[in-house]
Amino acid sequence: MMKGVVVCGTGSYVPEEIVTNDELVKTSSIKKEWVENVLGIKERRRIVNGEITSDMAVKASIRALKISDMKPEDIDLIIVGTVTPDRMVPSMATVIQRKLKASKATAYDINAACAGFMFCMITAEQFIKNCYFKNALIIGADAMSTMIDYKDRTCVFFGDGAGAVVLRRSNRKRGLISSYFASDGESKDHVTLFAGNAEYPINYDLLDRRKNYVRMQGKEVGITARRIIPHAINIALEKAQITSNDIDYLIPHQPNISLLRECARAVSIPEEKIVITLDRYANASSANIPIALDHINMEDKLKDGNIIVFVTIGAGWTWASAVLEWGA
Repeated sequence: MMKGVVVCGTGSYVPEEIVTNDELVKTSSIKKEWVENVLGIKERRRIVNGEITSDMAVKASIRALKISDMKPEDIDLIIVGTVTPDRMVPSMATVIQRKLKASKATAYDINAACAGFMFCMITAEQFIKNCYFKNALIIGADAMSTMIDYKDRTCVFFGDGAGAVVLRRSNRKRGLISSYFASDGESKDHVTLFAGNAEYPINYDLLDRRKNYVRMQGKEVGITARRIIPHAINIALEKAQITSNDIDYLIPHQPNISLLRECARAVSIPEEKIVITLDRYANASSANIPIALDHINMEDKLKDGNIIVFVTIGAGWTWASAVLEWGA
């Protein structure tokens, strides 16, 4: 018999160093007013002093495990969404497994760009519902500053951070009510990093042309996001057999405030129901959704029975959405 899947713990971590718009104006061709008024981003975080992606992920995970009243050895499955692993080999999930001493877990990474955390959560949902695993630690973590060209205007969009949730099997009806994820594979260059891979092995020419940094075609990304995000929300609502009126919180990917407001209006969700963290952390890629969920959880805003909708979109294109009824 298929079981329910509930969130029983949340955790997040962001580095201490704050990078302001005033700092980025000095190195890139951006206007502070545009970043703050159109994008809604005031600052972002950046790793320092040798900190790496797995360090952030472990700190977020420890918090999630503590809240869930679980020990690392209780975890059967660790899945990590990231585009900035410590190393290409081995998987960052196995590094986190070692650091946590979660010796009983199966661990692996998923690269779905900014949609990584949601792809991980939906994957884990299937394993738990089908009784293959009982408890899962799902992590979204990215150190986007390691991919950023601070001479390019793209630098204002991104920040570093990590978020984690613990999922467990439940006989109750609460938890993940519906989920949806998809991709189309038509976008190869709209958001990408060229150098340092099988297609473009690193060399001095690529470094000279600054191809070792992420590049984003903002206009095309915005057009696609405005189409996909409302679509993904509607699919999740339809599968859950609820309407936008039933939603207590919308926790979206965090690209920019103007885009999120447009998408929310398109599906008749009031702006006050959108959980926003981009003003403080910018776009932390896979970490956006678990960071936002942990923030409202730590602020005691979540009550049993609250309906939360998650939605995200990533390079590729990849996208995902889910409906969660809060309560373990």
